[in-house]
Amino acid sequence: MKGLIRYFAERHLLANLLIVVILILGMGSALTIKRDMFPSVDMDQLMITTRYPGASPEDVELNVTNPLETELSGVDGIDLMTSYSMENISVISIDIDADVDDNEKVKRDIRDAVNRVTEFPPEVSESPYIFEITTDNMEIIWIGVAGNVPYAELREYAKRFRKKLEKVKGVSRVDERGFHDREIKVEVSTKAIEEYQIPLRDLVAAIQGRNVRATGGSFESYTSDKSIVTLAQFKTPEEVGEVIVRSTFEGPHIMVKDLATIDDGFEPEKVRFRMNGKQAIGFIVFKKGNSDIIRVTDSILQLMEDERDKVPQGIELLHASDQSRFVKNRLSILANNGVIGLILVSIVLVLFLNFTTAFWVAMGIPLAMMSVVFLAPMFDVTIELISLMGMVIVIGLIVDDAIVIAENIHRHREKGKSPLDAAVDGAYGVLKPVFATIITTALAFGTMFFMSGIMGKFIVSIPIVIILALGVSFFESLIILPSHIMKGMEKREKKRLAKTGSADNPKLKTDWFHRVRDKFQRFIAVTLFYRYLIFLVFIGLLVGAVSFAFLHMHFILFPG
Repeated sequence: MKGLIRYFAERHLLANLLIVVILILGMGSALTIKRDMFPSVDMDQLMITTRYPGASPEDVELNVTNPLETELSGVDGIDLMTSYSMENISVISIDIDADVDDNEKVKRDIRDAVNRVTEFPPEVSESPYIFEITTDNMEIIWIGVAGNVPYAELREYAKRFRKKLEKVKGVSRVDERGFHDREIKVEVSTKAIEEYQIPLRDLVAAIQGRNVRATGGSFESYTSDKSIVTLAQFKTPEEVGEVIVRSTFEGPHIMVKDLATIDDGFEPEKVRFRMNGKQAIGFIVFKKGNSDIIRVTDSILQLMEDERDKVPQGIELLHASDQSRFVKNRLSILANNGVIGLILVSIVLVLFLNFTTAFWVAMGIPLAMMSVVFLAPMFDVTIELISLMGMVIVIGLIVDDAIVIAENIHRHREKGKSPLDAAVDGAYGVLKPVFATIITTALAFGTMFFMSGIMGKFIVSIPIVIILALGVSFFESLIILPSHIMKGMEKREKKRLAKTGSADNPKLKTDWFHRVRDKFQRFIAVTLFYRYLIFLVFIGLLVGAVSFAFLHMHFILFPG
């Protein structure tokens, strides 16, 4: 190892080249790495939704929920199953046991169990929908098309805007709120029914028989084969009124408009959606699992900005619940902490060492961060709130080893060694203790790897980020830092020779620090003399702290 340190210390250009490569790789990865709200985590939860139109909660429970629950009860690996039987719909929530070895097998067994249930009422025309809950299925922003205008006008523009929203790169799906389906009502007049003596069923049959799109077979000839298709669906509400209900050779035709009025409207309002106090149609936007939340959100906001000049009078586009702002804020915190850390570390080191050493020690912060950004995707870690938390934590740790190595290099220089020997011996002399500090810190955070359940899946990126940063910092402190400190020593020596003509090494520390050091030495001497007493005092403090925690402190997963 000493030979490797000397190799790089003698080749200052190679050390600089390593720094440039690390910065380029890190910045290149920063431009493409995925940023998200949370890490991509499978919550081990499934939702089984079955629609039973027109059924009461009791009917849904008896005819849909109970048969599904009976079949699912035989699946191994289910931790908790909860069902909700409501009007028109059955919802079954399943939590998979966190201790199962193969949760994908449990999911397949659940799907097979659902598919085995086939004896549903005729009204259940669609198969149960099975939805897996993951962090990739979480919403990223709410968009509102709002305005105090007629609902038909608002809906027409919202319908066009949704198509544009779905085409934004990275958007997986768009759910709507307050978007009511169009509904054509045929309001029959009882007076007209009695006057014309036409049963209501004849009116219904006439409308159903007219609104048809069906294939009627094929027409074969010697030269071709043609399909026969009946195209008679209504295109406008007015066509409903023109349907003939009864006709005779002698009398006039009786049409739907003679018996009823046609109302072109929308389904009854079940959910009222408003934004900024105005009637609105809302769109909940979801992104694709491999998309960057900030880039997708910025594209959506840019689309809204481009649309502002095209929005009809009285309608405006609004947005809320922008989840990307949390990621942006955490990135801002990381950047601010990094800058503040660079400044504070440089100030402290300048007081004890010199400006050149302080600069290169502080450079360990951006080098470690850029390395983490480049290496993290190799371990399936992206930039999200949890990994950013790990980066914020590790900023205060990654310069510790560099400070120890830099100080020891200067100590060897004070003994009269050449800059090269001081750099090599100083770095190698503290190799073992510095490596021990890296290992102990890595082991402390490495225990997070053994946390099970959903919480373990979320926080696994914290130890990965911290261990990567510490490893890169250790490499930089041993391989790159000695070369720069040695180069700085040589430059200062040349300047000193040019000014004084003497090559004597001045003392690195100032007089005020010598006074502090002398007092600290006397304090350490006293503590070593009474070492057994001090050891017993700390043992007593440890026992007292553990006793207090056991008797008076309670564990909760999250604070209120």
